[in-house]
This record gives sequence, C-alpha cells and structure tokens, in this order.
Amino acid sequence: MQINNRITPLITAVLGLALTAMLSAEPLRTVTWNMEWFPGGRPGASEKEQAEQTKGAKEILGKLAPQILLAQELTDEKAFANLMKEFPGMKVDVFSKFLDTNSGNPDLQQCAIASSLKAHSAWFVDFALTENLPSLRRGFAFAALEHPDGGLIMLYSVHMKSNNGSDTPEGELNIAKTRAESTRQIIAHKAAMEKQFAGEKIVGWLIAGDFNTNDDGQFPKCTVVKDFLAAGFHNTWDKTPKENRLTWRNHPDDERFKPTTFDFMMTIGFKENQAKVYADVPLEISDHTPVMLLLEK
Repeated sequence: MQINNRITPLITAVLGLALTAMLSAEPLRTVTWNMEWFPGGRPGASEKEQAEQTKGAKEILGKLAPQILLAQELTDEKAFANLMKEFPGMKVDVFSKFLDTNSGNPDLQQCAIASSLKAHSAWFVDFALTENLPSLRRGFAFAALEHPDGGLIMLYSVHMKSNNGSDTPEGELNIAKTRAESTRQIIAHKAAMEKQFAGEKIVGWLIAGDFNTNDDGQFPKCTVVKDFLAAGFHNTWDKTPKENRLTWRNHPDDERFKPTTFDFMMTIGFKENQAKVYADVPLEISDHTPVMLLLEK
C-alpha cells in the first residue's frame, strides 16, 4: 500500500505535466486583414453599407476565430470595437489615431490590433517625416501581448504606401523610397523595443499587414520584403506558390490590375510556418482576403 501511495501521486504529476505541455503547445490563431474602409467599404458609406460590411466581416471572422487580429484600413474606432465585442474574449488592444499629414485631420485609414490575450503594453507610432519624404502617411500599431505560456509576443500592424502615382518612373521610385523608409523605421522600433523590454522574455515578433508590394518582380524598385529578410525576419509566404497567396483582388469594373500578393506576415522567434489565404471573401466585404498564420513556439 505504501508503494501505491507513492506511485499514484507520481503518475498524477507526470500526467499533469504532460497535459500542461500539450496545452502550452497549442499554436495561436493569428489573422491579418485589410478590411477596406471598414465600416462601409468606402469613404462616406451609408448606414446600410456599413451594416452590410459589418455583417459580412462578423461572419468571416466568426469562421476564422482569431486569437490575434491585426487589421488595417479602418475608419471608425467605435465600429471596430463593437465588432470585436461580438466575439467572446476579444478586445481592442490598440487603435491608431494617425493624422493626415496635409490637413491635420484624422486619417481615414487606421490600423489596429485586437486579441483575446492580456496586453502588457500597446500604442501606435506615426512614421517620422524626413526631409526627402515630408508627406509620409500613417505609421503602425504596436502591442506586446502576454503569451499563454509566459513571455511576450511583439506585434506590428502596418499599412504601407499604396501604388497610386506609380505610373511614372519618378512616382514609382518615390513610392519605393517611401516604403523603404517605413520599413527602416519599423526595424528601428524593433531594436528600440529589444532594449526597452530587455528585462522581459520575448517569445517572438510578428510584423503583418498590407505592404502594397511583393517580391515577385512586380515592383522592381521596391525593397520591403528584402529589407525585412535582411533584418532576420521569416517571410511566411516563402514556400507558398504565387497562385496560392493572392491576397488582393480587383473590382470587376477595373481591369488594370490582376490579383496579387499585398498582405504579409513576417516573423522572428516562431516556427517557420506558412501563412494561408482565406479566399472565401466577397468583394463587397473587402478587396483583400484575410491571411491566417498559426503562431507556434
């Protein structure tokens, strides 16, 4: 009886540790999505348009069930917060308040991070204007979230310069320089956060969002993807064929551009999993598809 009394607690402890290990091994469901002028799908959308897009976004996110959502092209903080309330446990960790560099009014395209995890810290950062780039728009939303197993997940939601104005060599070069500077500032912020959080365990980093570019030869002057790789990030599309990562589709009435890859998830510290496109998104909801990634230690 004495042997059994000693063995039983030991078996229980071993089983408990095994169960804990299994639970801690669960990857985090992470999604990035340019929601196209949410709510409404366009500037000055009617109440009906806002309600329709909100309903569609709710259905899509309900199917994806993200634990972390990095969203872009948001126009209304309250509407986004109300959408997150539809999902138990989800809350908005940070919603940017970028200003239009020309008018000084709130920008109509904001970035946000929402999650079901506890936030250690969260804020947004405007891209710093430079002498050569005095009209740099937007910036990024940043959050340090607590991983369920301990340590921090460092997250960036970013929406880079669009391709409007790239129809001339000068315009194409200026846009490439704008995105390169945005990338440089994000990487510099990461370096600053490594120092600021030096006393904390950092599990990994994720930079995600609408880069408005790719490394497929479509934008030969643009170096965004290469710059992130040079900084040590893993491109979660690196083993995915182009036809399986088309994250942006054009509206039927505009045939100038073909579907392409604009949305990326770049990681450091996590397993080098591949991202996946959730293609079942009507164009009425967004011209971008959500991109899903399992963040795994």
